[in-house]
Amino acid sequence: MADEQEQWLIDLEKENNERLAQLAEDQLAKDKLHAIKAEEVREKTLAAEKFNIEHPRLSFLKRYNVIIIMLLGVFITAAFNISMFIG
Repeated sequence: MADEQEQWLIDLEKENNERLAQLAEDQLAKDKLHAIKAEEVREKTLAAEKFNIEHPRLSFLKRYNVIIIMLLGVFITAAFNISMFIG
């Protein structure tokens, strides 16, 4: 009976060690993937900064396009109303 219990404990320990090895392997793969993703994000950030430096007007328009469109609509409406009032 004791031999069966010892064998069971040995098998359990082997299975546990295999799972721990798999977990460590998965963690390494996850860390590598995270490093790759972080590098990609860093490259995209650098490219965006370079683009903003080279094209400041475009970056301004991209950043504030909704506000610019709303103001343009307000000015067109105001100009139309003034022209109708004068004409």
